Amino acid sequence: MKIKLHLFLTILIVNISSNAQEISGFVFSKTSNKPIDRVAIVTNHKTGTATNKFGIYNLQLKNATKITFSSLGYQSVTLTINELTDQNYNVYLLESINQLAEIRLKFDKISLENLIQKTLDSMQKNYITSASKQDIYVYENQQMNFKKLELDLESSSLLNRQKRKLAQIEFENFSKNLKSINPEFSKQFYGTISTQNVKPKKSNTKVSIIKVDKVEGYRKKGLSNGVTLNNLQDKIQNIVLTHLDKNKTYKVKTGLFKVEDSLSFKEVSKKTDSLKNDNSFGDFRITNNKRVIEKKGAFFINDDETNFLNTKFYNQSLEENETINDIKMYVISFKPKKSKAKYSGKIFINPSNFIIKKVIYKFANGKRGEHLNLKWLLGIKYSENEDATTLFYEKDKNGNVYTSYLKQEIKNYAYINRPIKFIENSKNKEKIKFNIKVEINLNDITEVLLNEPKKILKDNLITYRKEDFKKKSTYISKEKYLELPWQNRQLLINYLDKNQ
Repeated sequence: MKIKLHLFLTILIVNISSNAQEISGFVFSKTSNKPIDRVAIVTNHKTGTATNKFGIYNLQLKNATKITFSSLGYQSVTLTINELTDQNYNVYLLESINQLAEIRLKFDKISLENLIQKTLDSMQKNYITSASKQDIYVYENQQMNFKKLELDLESSSLLNRQKRKLAQIEFENFSKNLKSINPEFSKQFYGTISTQNVKPKKSNTKVSIIKVDKVEGYRKKGLSNGVTLNNLQDKIQNIVLTHLDKNKTYKVKTGLFKVEDSLSFKEVSKKTDSLKNDNSFGDFRITNNKRVIEKKGAFFINDDETNFLNTKFYNQSLEENETINDIKMYVISFKPKKSKAKYSGKIFINPSNFIIKKVIYKFANGKRGEHLNLKWLLGIKYSENEDATTLFYEKDKNGNVYTSYLKQEIKNYAYINRPIKFIENSKNKEKIKFNIKVEINLNDITEVLLNEPKKILKDNLITYRKEDFKKKSTYISKEKYLELPWQNRQLLINYLDKNQ
């Protein structure tokens, strides 16, 4: 169809150009084969014109012998009249992104307000929101740094002096081990996911549904014996429980709150064995990370404090241009304007199309994330002290934009000072009381890489079932993992090398 259109236009223009003093032609992109508007056309006598929105030009020659065609984002071409005639007055320009960035940044003076508006318009117009399928890679890493880990056996009518001493020694060894190794965990996943927006019944809002089509996961086993912040209290309680009567059950209370009615050594052993043998993971590990990158990547759509281009919540400034992958970028910095806004950072914008290439941000000075201080009331304190995020964007073959990469590093502080009481389920109600004190810094790093999405046609959309979201997969062996192309973050390393 395009060939026929070009042929028709060529015949039409050649007929119009019968006058030797005036010529008409057409300018196309050599890459996309589409017409280019606003191409500057200048003769060697400094007369000229420009193409219209259809790529058509009309030019008075006035004895000119050479003509130059130039446009932002394309390599300039100079042709003689004979060369132009041989091409039936049609010209094809080759894209030159680097040249475009240099020209625009050198000659285009743009106001901050104009740049923000053009960026918002471009991203909202070109960002992919249609149903799609794409490959995803996820890397998760957590490091635990114990500042304090103490167990104090205050009183006991259940443990004699010898058992109490043994329990204290066992816990001290447990504590020393954790503080010396600083436990670290890592997990990696690679798979294919499908995303589509659906409108539930009795709702006016579309919901993003994400389904894992296939996935492989690898879990690196550390030296922490399976200790996490979530199960730390259980691990400590189990140390005490192993020294109690294994045939009896106990009510467990922490402060004023009842935790368990019938905890027993047998039940704990069964649960521990089950967890040790569990080598599976649910699809939520993938879908949750896809939602995070999807939400953070589309920040420019929001009308609140999460939109860094929102002048209501942030103060923006135009900074010195910086280079990414040999292309100079406009750079907008931002910092909080209102108390709700929490982040400061930079946005890197491609000057050729006002598409965001990169965003980096972290908590601004004096800001922090979730925090809870019930230290004196319940012996609990929690604070999200640092949140540093990096986002990258790419264009698909049709020029549409998607979020391709996310790195989020969160540093948390937790303090727990909790009394625990075991009460024997018997007439005597024998009890043991002890206190757990934990102070810990946690460093969580998550990286997500998405490849170019493939559009799912309307005829291929499927209705998801509840069971589609309950699937579990088994972690692969280390031997198989070492044979895969995504081992040791290799996909991330390759991608980031291309975006320096």
